[in-house]
Amino acid sequence: MWTSPNKKFFLFLIILFLVGIITGYLFLINLNESNTEIILDNINNWLLLVDENKINFLTLHAITLSLLIILSLLIIGIPILLFNIFYNGFTLGFIVSSLSHIFGFKGFVFALFYIIITKGIYLFFSLIIFIALIKVAILYFKKIVKHTNFNKDIFFTYYKRILFCLVIIFVYDIILYFFGTNILSIFKFLIN
Repeated sequence: MWTSPNKKFFLFLIILFLVGIITGYLFLINLNESNTEIILDNINNWLLLVDENKINFLTLHAITLSLLIILSLLIIGIPILLFNIFYNGFTLGFIVSSLSHIFGFKGFVFALFYIIITKGIYLFFSLIIFIALIKVAILYFKKIVKHTNFNKDIFFTYYKRILFCLVIIFVYDIILYFFGTNILSIFKFLIN
């Protein structure tokens, strides 16, 4: 159901994500000049070799999502989930800021394509996972603290949703591993 508390909760997560994007964007601007140059040189060197590197998020996503699922069952995962949403926004803001700084408007456009190709599917489905995990953690919390019974059907619905999203993320990560560099190379003309 899409009730008012759900809308407020979703709005909170979106605001947290947007604050992360803004913070990531401003992070590079607020660094001192020598640190900025080191970061931009590393990013520029990576971009020169983008055709030779595989995009491999499979291990990172497997570890991160597994830990988040386990920790959400222990209820301590909620702050970590919220931090992860902020962190994902931060990385997007940082990518856009750094590529825009190096290549100007073309770098901004390349950053958008990079984000859509490498992070779009993950961000969308991980948000669904995070919302489900937070709701599961709240159900556990109510059961432990208030000794209330929860509807097992709702519980299993959340876990089916989580499992479905995990499968999509891992299939997409495998596709990215084998074809991501080729897809990203199509847009490399923007930064050459």
